[in-house]
Amino acid sequence: MRNWTRRGLLPAAALLALALPVSSGLVPSSTAHAAPRVTTPEQFFGFTLGSEGRLARWADMVRYYKLVADRSERVLYQEIGKTATGKPFPVLTVSSPANLAKLDRIKQINRRLADPRGLTEAQARKLAAEGRPVYLLEAAIHSTEVGTAQVIPNILHRLVDEKSTTVTEILDNIVLLIIPAQSPDGTEWVGDYFHQTAGTTYARTYPDLYQKYIGHDDNRDWFMFTQPETKLSVALQNDWKPQVVQNLHQMGSGGARIFIPPYLSPNDPNIDPITVQQTNSLGMEMSRSLTAEGKKGVTWGSTYDYWTPSRQYMTYHGAPRILVEAASARDLAYTYTSSNGGPIGPQQPDTNFIEPYDQSSWSLAQIVDYLDTTVFAGLSNVAKYRAEWLFNFYRTQRNAVNPGAGKPYGYIVPADQRDPFATYELLTVLRTGEVEIEQATAPFTANGKRYDAGSWIIRYAQPYGRFAKTLLEVQHYPDLREYPGGPPQSPYDVTAQTLPMLLGVRVDTVAQPFSASTTQIRTVRPASPPFPAQPGARGAYLVGPESYGTAMFIAALQKAGVRTLRASAEFSSGGRAHAPGTLIVEPTAEARAALREVSRKTGVPVHAVGQAPRVAAERLKDGTRIGLYRGINNIPGGWMKWLFEQYGIGFTEVVADDFTGDLNAKYDTIVLPAGISRNDLVAGLNRDRYPAEWSWAYGVGEAGWAELRRFVEDGGTLLAIGDSVATARQLANLPITPALPSDEHEFYSPGSILSQRFDTSDPVAWGMRPDTPVWFGENDQAYTVSAGDVVSSFPESGEQLQSGWLIGGEHLNGKANVVKHRVGAGLIVTFGSEPTFRTWSRDPSKLLFNAIYHGPSTSVQPSAVPAALLGG
Repeated sequence: MRNWTRRGLLPAAALLALALPVSSGLVPSSTAHAAPRVTTPEQFFGFTLGSEGRLARWADMVRYYKLVADRSERVLYQEIGKTATGKPFPVLTVSSPANLAKLDRIKQINRRLADPRGLTEAQARKLAAEGRPVYLLEAAIHSTEVGTAQVIPNILHRLVDEKSTTVTEILDNIVLLIIPAQSPDGTEWVGDYFHQTAGTTYARTYPDLYQKYIGHDDNRDWFMFTQPETKLSVALQNDWKPQVVQNLHQMGSGGARIFIPPYLSPNDPNIDPITVQQTNSLGMEMSRSLTAEGKKGVTWGSTYDYWTPSRQYMTYHGAPRILVEAASARDLAYTYTSSNGGPIGPQQPDTNFIEPYDQSSWSLAQIVDYLDTTVFAGLSNVAKYRAEWLFNFYRTQRNAVNPGAGKPYGYIVPADQRDPFATYELLTVLRTGEVEIEQATAPFTANGKRYDAGSWIIRYAQPYGRFAKTLLEVQHYPDLREYPGGPPQSPYDVTAQTLPMLLGVRVDTVAQPFSASTTQIRTVRPASPPFPAQPGARGAYLVGPESYGTAMFIAALQKAGVRTLRASAEFSSGGRAHAPGTLIVEPTAEARAALREVSRKTGVPVHAVGQAPRVAAERLKDGTRIGLYRGINNIPGGWMKWLFEQYGIGFTEVVADDFTGDLNAKYDTIVLPAGISRNDLVAGLNRDRYPAEWSWAYGVGEAGWAELRRFVEDGGTLLAIGDSVATARQLANLPITPALPSDEHEFYSPGSILSQRFDTSDPVAWGMRPDTPVWFGENDQAYTVSAGDVVSSFPESGEQLQSGWLIGGEHLNGKANVVKHRVGAGLIVTFGSEPTFRTWSRDPSKLLFNAIYHGPSTSVQPSAVPAALLGG
């Protein structure tokens, strides 16, 4: 058991200082021998949480949580790790003192119920009677949804101070885990900015990403586990095995006042039916409580679906996800008023919208009040039926380990993979999700196919086989319409997440049982290929282009100042055939050290030859200067920044001030991530609405726009991703025309994986398989090309959809995706779809990295390769 913080957290003098902020003017009362009183939120913060135009700051909220934990025997405070900026990530544990004294036993029971193999039903009932359900409450996931953070001190105080039978039953029968801010950094930034702009004409809402890298996408990370906050929350769930997870959110201001499950169709079929019904019943209990209290405007079965694991890790681990979305106020903390003076939101009652909201205003205080009601309704239900909740948890897990007919026996990841780094990352994702993985110790046969020793086996009949299945299988999203023959019913997020396609890993589905000699894999490690001997003074190191980890080799070699070439054609050397794009690296000590380290991290092999090959090649520019345009609140750019940092790519963020000088003097390649329009570049952030600290986003003006054009014409490389292709088209009058209908009746791809054909001889497509599938989202586009080099396109005919949902795929037939354009002395590469979408799409990320280094490179003839490599 970890060290928990409760009594003894701070010395008495520090506690006295913490009891009330100096600004409140209030002083705590105490006597020499009385037990310390738990300060109310109103006393501590100096105002009622939810008050008009007032927000408690994150730093003060943390101080309050520490104070309550020190004063109450019902609360434990713990910092379980660090955020993306290195700040504490706190968790509160709330229950009766008796339960807090036996947390290890409660965890032990939950873990046994989570893996019921060998557990009889009678034993499970006995454990359910003894145990306590764990209820995880997550707030401030999206930092501008401020009511979700403001309600937590009120909830906490009521639980520690109220003597009612309701609270007593909750504390006696539940262990409540509270993540008071899933994004502590953003909660601090948003709150502090709100206070800094008080009394000014500036906008009150923090304008940029409120998580260091990915902003609003911080809850789209629940199967790739890229961010530290995600990893901490997942580790907490893995540790405690909660029976319920409630996520507090806010939505738009003008619709219903609050959304609660049941969800809109569809449900992912990999979520256990019991979990779905528990979600529905607990959501309806919350709706009942809201209506009973006179809180109107409650909706269910609208907007939000139960489909993608990117937002709901817990559902594949036996716990319902209770998404609560309250309507937002104005400017975070000010009353929202309808524009026409009438009631806010829809006024037509329906089965899933029993009682329309009948007022013309909506406040932060109401948000806090509505959220509070949902939390206590959920806690009360689970407390009242605690044994039933635990036993149903056991039933979902029993279904997992005894799946019955119609399910696959399992999955095999063959040992002989094209990309060992991708294989390592896929297996790491599965193990992070507690999926059991076996590795064959001898060759075996399954489905009539022979597999080598070292192949990995994931059997479906295991506690978290459902999580493996939803990540490894093809998604078949139903064709749902608003009405028969009508437009598509939009999924809330995306429709596909097939990891083997996104990462480029071969995974075979096996229907029937088979026998194999295996060992259990506890920790996934990269492959460890032998590292070659030093190749000699006239030799070279060789690294193939097949892995997306090749970008890490290039980055490390650039950092070490090592001369590096890429073969422009296939060649044979050292008894092997080497594909176009193979790295040819000078045989220095610096090169050896860099290559060895990256090979160790990725498992990608390095080869050595005694004589540098004579093959047409491109010499990469030493120290290629890479610029990533920083758009304000630009989520795709944030994901790309994270990816660049993970891969060690040396880059600089390009901001407005850079356009006042010579861009070619600063950068060789500039990347425009998706979501950057001409107006974003030229006009930028309104300088009258945001203070000077945001001047980097004020816009480049028409002069800056012209400078970007000149940058390309004078030899620079510009990469435009997704809907930013339209910006590049305007900049250089590119000879490409959007090919897809704008009518969703005719064409619709809401985040799917589609077929593609690559010209693998083109430097931008080096290392790609000819038919690598690509991600394609709602804002992506395909093109008709009248000039330029088409690097990739959609098949001329046939099935375009690989996974997800697609309407009108025939409009893609033969249309271009990735295109190279010569503009003056420079190069523009346009990517119709995002090759690095949320970093889920990793195999196609090679396209981006290839293009980054290809533009500034120089051609080398075969006879000159050894000399160019060796500095001759």
